[in-house]
Amino acid sequence: MSAQTVSARFFEIYGKQHDVEGCTPLFAADAVIHSSTAPGPLDFNAYKQIGYAFLAGFPDLNVDVLDQFAADDKVTTRVAWSGTHTGTLNGIPPTGRRFRSEAIVIDRVADGQIQERWDVSNMLDMMQQLGVIPEPA
Repeated sequence: MSAQTVSARFFEIYGKQHDVEGCTPLFAADAVIHSSTAPGPLDFNAYKQIGYAFLAGFPDLNVDVLDQFAADDKVTTRVAWSGTHTGTLNGIPPTGRRFRSEAIVIDRVADGQIQERWDVSNMLDMMQQLGVIPEPA
């Protein structure tokens, strides 16, 4: 599988099929994930917990791949995540509100697996759309 195919498969399996465990073969056993949703680097097992938390909070979670570019062993993907907050998200009770927020994900792929990921999401925008954090005046 090409690096771009590996990265695209993640968004299909997780963002469309909601299959967290199905993403396991896409990540190397020693993969390192740098995510703006976590205070420091994560291994894949910790990253999966974020995935489960988002699916619990947004059972209708959806992802649209807006752009994807590959060069050498890296793939950059710009995505739009959306969903309705009908479940508890990390202790935040459901608001019933929808959100749509963009993110940039860069994957370094080797031997058909993601070795390293940088995931930058606009969590402030999402929380404002949910009404959890006030929007600027």
